[in-house]
Amino acid sequence: MERLFEKVIALKRYDRTFDPYVICSALDIEILYFELGDILGFKTTYCEVSLIYLNQQLATTTQRFVVAHELGHILLHKGIRPLLLQYTAHSRFISHFEAEADRFAIILLLCHYYTTTNLEIDPDALMRELGIPKHCKALFLDTFSQMQLQHQRLAQLLL
Repeated sequence: MERLFEKVIALKRYDRTFDPYVICSALDIEILYFELGDILGFKTTYCEVSLIYLNQQLATTTQRFVVAHELGHILLHKGIRPLLLQYTAHSRFISHFEAEADRFAIILLLCHYYTTTNLEIDPDALMRELGIPKHCKALFLDTFSQMQLQHQRLAQLLL
């Protein structure tokens, strides 16, 4: 988790934000909205140009999570080109890369939350507010508790 946390903190240099949409814009990653059925979203990269395809039928909070997740793939998994790396609503198998992108998205969204609000809410409510899918609950709770343990360090890094 430390490597992912450091990667997220390094993103603060883009307009001093952890907003995945602002970061994508700063990195020239275009987000395209389509009806994708059960597919939440996916990314493509061709000739160093990255695009995120996002299901326009998703709730806004879920869209934010999917953008953060796909941004994680773009930043963490350069050169990795599985036959079809898509993030589906009904997926039962989550590969190492999917879990890593999920954790990246959770860290990014938690950092964004902590820098834009002073509200302290319980983890389940926070998970819903951030659009974290239910299958990520264990990963979210683990990440949330680790970040809470490092609260003092986190506060200094987020400033």
